[in-house]
Amino acid sequence: MANPAHLQLFDDPQQWEAWRLQFPDIEPDLSASDVSSLDHLGNRNVQRVNWSDADLSYMNLTDVNFDRGRFTHAFLNSARLCNASFAFADMRHVDLSFGRCRGVNMSHANLQEAWLVNAKMEYAQLRAADLRKVHLRRADLRFADLREATLAGAHACEVVLVGANVAGADLTGVDLKGADVRRVNILETQQGNDLTRIHLSQANLNELNLCGALMREMDLRHVYFQRTDLRGADLRGANLTGAIFDQTMIDGALLDGALLDWDAITRSNDVLTLHRKPKGWWPVHTRQCWRDLQKWKNV
Repeated sequence: MANPAHLQLFDDPQQWEAWRLQFPDIEPDLSASDVSSLDHLGNRNVQRVNWSDADLSYMNLTDVNFDRGRFTHAFLNSARLCNASFAFADMRHVDLSFGRCRGVNMSHANLQEAWLVNAKMEYAQLRAADLRKVHLRRADLRFADLREATLAGAHACEVVLVGANVAGADLTGVDLKGADVRRVNILETQQGNDLTRIHLSQANLNELNLCGALMREMDLRHVYFQRTDLRGADLRGANLTGAIFDQTMIDGALLDGALLDWDAITRSNDVLTLHRKPKGWWPVHTRQCWRDLQKWKNV
């Protein structure tokens, strides 16, 4: 429970600020408090505060700095957290589902088993964050910075990762079923060319460079491979039933024992294309805007 004296000080912004300036080494204890009735935090200094089990749901917390705070089991569901900062925060089991978190900074934060279901996290800074077993179903992480992040065992079905930077990230056992992984250099993760421990069935792998990828005996049913580079990939024994091919390069790919719908596929000059476009076809436009991708070259 919250420290009553700390909670009383928090109710008065001026007293709160004066007290924090006088005792900068004290970590305020606002655990299990309910401040969700406030519209915002009124410019209070809330760095390094204990918010464990607290309720901050639905609040407008745009641009607020929560660095090094404790949020274990806290409720931030449906909160507006655009450009807020949680660097080095302890956010294990936090509920951020349906949060609006565009540009949020969670670098080096511990988000183990956190709930980020349906969270809008475009351009989020998650470098070196601990996302083990995090729940990311249908979250939007397009163009997020996930360099050196740990996503081992993450539940990321239908997550949007378009243009995300995953260099050095650990994707061991991550479930990306139905995920949109376009423009992601998945071969730069800790797994390198070995993708066998990543679940990718029904994922959108359009336009990816998967040259030399090890995908042996993987479940790749209904995966989208439009304009994907699979040259030299090891797909022996992989289940590619219902996979979508369109101008997919397979020169040198190993396909022994792979399950493909060969009757529906045209193979010409080591390029695979389906005869007919199936229901749910995701078209690839030849003129794409790549400006967002260029920013990583300057980081």
